[in-house]
Amino acid sequence: MTTEKDTSRPGWKAHTVVALISLAVGIIFLSVGTTVSLIAGTSLLGLAVYHYVVALRLRRELKTPAEEEG
Repeated sequence: MTTEKDTSRPGWKAHTVVALISLAVGIIFLSVGTTVSLIAGTSLLGLAVYHYVVALRLRRELKTPAEEEG
């Protein structure tokens, strides 16, 4: 048996990076103020929230029972 790391799904770090990039670009789009950029900015902010939630869930799954107690 091998104990190789499963790389088929992105981890919490990848989701956090995508969330940060989406947040930054979304804020830039919202500052422009045109209708198209407001729609794109709002969509990117929603994408950032989604990726932050997924990253937090993945981090919670990684915690061991010993970490939760202390």
